[in-house]
Amino acid sequence: MVLVVDDEQGLRDLVCRTLQAEGYSTLEAGHGGEALEVMEAAPDAVDLVITDVVMPGMDGRELGRRISQRWPDLPILYISAYDVNDIFRRGSPRQSAPFLQKPFALEGLVATVRGLVHSRLPR
Repeated sequence: MVLVVDDEQGLRDLVCRTLQAEGYSTLEAGHGGEALEVMEAAPDAVDLVITDVVMPGMDGRELGRRISQRWPDLPILYISAYDVNDIFRRGSPRQSAPFLQKPFALEGLVATVRGLVHSRLPR
């Protein structure tokens, strides 16, 4: 299950439809606080979180910190329209974190998701 967190409904819809067409189940949240509620309700169901970095209220960086504290092995894919260097200069997420710059190719999104979910599967 992939949790998609973005304050732009249209982008959430597009990402969810794309992933569902590839066989993934998805959950949605419009902001960080809502995402944490979803995680608390079904913590073992989520295999990957995709979050926008810049959102009103709790942004993706804070959401990532909270998720990493509670679920340290859960992969997080950060997305943003801001330049990757600008995002990392702000302090977090760490520079090695998976990141896609908006707008991104849907094929790239699917390949990144596949790699992150596959890395979490038991060997």
